[in-house]
Amino acid sequence: MFSILRGSRATSFALAGVSFAALLIVPLHAADPDFATAVTATNPVAFYQLAATTGKSEVGSTTYKSQGGATASNTGGPLATPNSGYAKLDGHDGWIVTTQSGGVGLAASIMCWVNLDSLPSQENHIFYVAGESQNGNDLDLQIENDNALRFFTASGGNLAFKPPTDSLLHQWHMIVATINTATQARTIYWDGKVASSDKGGGRAGKTGVFSVGASTVFGGRFLKGGVAEAALWNRALSAAEVASIYAAGKSTSGAAAISSAAAPGRSMGSGGGAGGITTKAKVEVGTTDAPVPLKPAEQVAVLFLTSIQQIEMECQNNKQACTLDQLLAGTKGGKLKIDPRTDPNYTYDLAVNGQAWEAHATPKKPGLAAFYSYSKSFPTSEMHYNADGKIASPISTELGNRSVENNDFIAF
Repeated sequence: MFSILRGSRATSFALAGVSFAALLIVPLHAADPDFATAVTATNPVAFYQLAATTGKSEVGSTTYKSQGGATASNTGGPLATPNSGYAKLDGHDGWIVTTQSGGVGLAASIMCWVNLDSLPSQENHIFYVAGESQNGNDLDLQIENDNALRFFTASGGNLAFKPPTDSLLHQWHMIVATINTATQARTIYWDGKVASSDKGGGRAGKTGVFSVGASTVFGGRFLKGGVAEAALWNRALSAAEVASIYAAGKSTSGAAAISSAAAPGRSMGSGGGAGGITTKAKVEVGTTDAPVPLKPAEQVAVLFLTSIQQIEMECQNNKQACTLDQLLAGTKGGKLKIDPRTDPNYTYDLAVNGQAWEAHATPKKPGLAAFYSYSKSFPTSEMHYNADGKIASPISTELGNRSVENNDFIAF
């Protein structure tokens, strides 16, 4: 019998044939709410963090791809973490196109963080922020030649807000625009607060392609500067939701731990979902009856647990399971190249007792499965998963089939 402690609560269960004495599991990374969690909790249609030149939405199955003079940076972005990434657009032909089309009915919201390197008045052309362009049925958010932010929701009229000009350059700002065609309400939010609103309405049922930094229909509107954390909703966010999302982006909770835990080989990009630890490995799992499809972030979690298992086998063979610090430092069986604490999507727990060990991967956000791997003795081990995201255990569904090729999380 052993206990898993989460704050002041403890849950106990038995493993057949083995006794664990007073085993305390310590989280490797605090699962504090972060920006990605705050956004995904509001159920967007699509959410692109834009920390790489290509990638996947943090929800759903759509993807994005940079075009022309668009590059990616893993630091210097808008969020209060040292590894906040963003896309850099050159104002000439750099922009980002997605595979998200339509998905908007009676209401919509658009979000994007923007940091301008120049003003539209200086470049003498409109800077497109984000939207789904369509002739006669606009859903476009852009900064025009007078440096005013305008939100177009149908042909013609728009809702406008003109920020102080001196605040536009070289500063990150979170822009959100919402439309509800049933109530005709339109709102522009600037850094989490209502900046402008009206009853100008708009047409329902947008069908255009979602893009960032340039329009797919109206040419020449290339934004010059940084863009990050772009999202689309099929509803109008409330003022409280927008304020909460902005506050999450400016929170420094956990930032120091993330910075100190960063390890060589960590890459922000398309492979791992929010924040995106990438991998070249091919990861497949299944029950004894059927394959279990994995999202990119789930593949990373399975790869971490598989890597831990692989090195632990050598530790067990030497009569003592290894701690996380030992796995990162390296053993005869290899070493972890990447610290699990840098994964923005999962909290990892590893506990050892003699030759026995167990590891959890518990998601920080909705929509991801939880995983659990353990071994009582060399050379046997098991992996289980819980599709609803709650902490997995030996009584969760067993992944009897598992295949990993080209594991780039281990150095031998």
